[in-house]
Amino acid sequence: MFTKKSFRVLRNFSLVSLMILLFIGVNIGRADMAASISYLQGQSQNAWTTQALLSAGVNNPDISYINTSTTDLMTAVKNILVLSALSSQDTAGFNSLLSVVENNISGGQLGSADLLNDDFWGLMALASVSEDAHLETLKNFILSEQNTDGGWSWSVSGASDSNDTAAAIMALLDTDMNASSPQIVAALDYLRSTQNSDGGFGYDVDSTSDGASSAWVVIALNKLGIDADSWQIEGNSPLEFLHSLETDNGSYLWLPADEEGSAMVTSYVLVALNNKSYPLNYISLENEETNLGIDLRIEGPEDTICLARGLTANNVLDLLELGAEVCDFDYQLQDSAYGAYVSSIAGISSEGMNGWQYFVNWQSGAEAAADYDLVLGDDVLWAYGGWPLYPVKVEVNSTALANNESLVVTATYFDGSVWQPQSGANIYIGQDHYQTNDAGQLTIAMSADGVYPVWAETTTTYVRSNKVYVVVGDGVSQTVDLSVNIENDSGGPDNNDTIAFSVSQSSVNFGNLSPGQSAQTTFSLVNTGTAGIYIEASVIGDNVFTDYTSLDQNNWEDYNITIPRNESSSINIGLALPTNLETGGQQNGQLIFWAIND
Repeated sequence: MFTKKSFRVLRNFSLVSLMILLFIGVNIGRADMAASISYLQGQSQNAWTTQALLSAGVNNPDISYINTSTTDLMTAVKNILVLSALSSQDTAGFNSLLSVVENNISGGQLGSADLLNDDFWGLMALASVSEDAHLETLKNFILSEQNTDGGWSWSVSGASDSNDTAAAIMALLDTDMNASSPQIVAALDYLRSTQNSDGGFGYDVDSTSDGASSAWVVIALNKLGIDADSWQIEGNSPLEFLHSLETDNGSYLWLPADEEGSAMVTSYVLVALNNKSYPLNYISLENEETNLGIDLRIEGPEDTICLARGLTANNVLDLLELGAEVCDFDYQLQDSAYGAYVSSIAGISSEGMNGWQYFVNWQSGAEAAADYDLVLGDDVLWAYGGWPLYPVKVEVNSTALANNESLVVTATYFDGSVWQPQSGANIYIGQDHYQTNDAGQLTIAMSADGVYPVWAETTTTYVRSNKVYVVVGDGVSQTVDLSVNIENDSGGPDNNDTIAFSVSQSSVNFGNLSPGQSAQTTFSLVNTGTAGIYIEASVIGDNVFTDYTSLDQNNWEDYNITIPRNESSSINIGLALPTNLETGGQQNGQLIFWAIND
């Protein structure tokens, strides 16, 4: 038998893993911000509006503006903050954005040597994905630029301002510093000096109060765990000042005398009033079980040949060899003046101008597969086609929709430099297909409950896209059975046993629960192979699931079962929320079953 700790070192055993998506909407009381949310959703979307909507509990913000192939530092930084706030699993996208940040670190600081705000936000972006290699260096640079009044400017040697001082505090709190650190105490003293008698804060000590500056200070206080209402002057608090700026349409004014609200100020205020701070969320790219290794996808002319995650290989060719074992296909090499190239995969051979090409993190490979070294977190795609051949990806506005809610699908292709909208792309939603508009988007109302695979498939010029699974409604009326067959050679050359099993459904939606409530459902595990199997489980994702999920009325970490050949077993999955739960909004996770030969 094996334990969970052995999963990462098993190389001579065959593993089969199946994942079930978990969803729940947790009802936690919060201020009525419906008007502000509606206002922001009607504005041009950017990183600040997205983070504001997420802070207010919106589950499906429009992130079609995100370009993970950008080369601009601050765009990359803001995109990282958004994707981490969404707990995105776009490993390739994160890697591309992080490479921009890495390439801009020089001389102990990030980006322009004349600026400080890129260091503040760059540090927070790195911290949001647990990339801590440069945090100490950036912390020291930021501290070296603190002014004698305790504040910071947006630029080196500039005069202090409240906005950037708040950002500097938030960045430093993502290192080993805290509210008691002398530099933080000095920074708070500076912020107090910018507070006015109306309770709000000005841009600097000589400025009148404005919505943006006041929101930034409150956001920093949120991160410090300081109640903003405790900062009062003449009985007026920062929160009262912010509320005084709200207009009838839900927007917030920059200055009290303004006639119209500002989308940017409204974005900052929502984060402040929801007791949030930047970064909104922290994830670990290296420690998530779904991102421990290298991902492999192979797209043939007719269908997907292989989809494997968490593999380990030295180079692209080694990965293909491992994929051939995992997904049970053959491949052939052919020598050339430029080294060996892959001439056939799964019996599909090069013909005329069509052949097999590989992409790493969406970039086309420019060298022989054996010469391209890989690192953990890389995303490798093999595809059959001619030249040029463009990888395609689809993204959706949400993977969990209410009945009759609109699904927005965005199809883009990578031209080697940037992602471009793919107009006229065939978008498949379950058994039906539609076409994108000139912006590469499709909007359709989802009227029937179920689980729908969504992907793009157009011509031989464009690679078949990734698949995204969208859950519609409270229940799952269209379940997707998952099964994987892997030849198990661990018993020796004469052992022909096959490990295979299926799960009766691929998604569990617990609906809407309030703290103190619970829900459960039952499904089946079926041994469809030729050998007895031993199964354990893992739960990953939001803390609501990792902390409170049970399998067969026990902690999921203790779950294991042996299923003989040709037999099945029912399993109960439960979720019990504690009465003191503070988390709100849509929560997502994955339940992973692992199997080896019994």
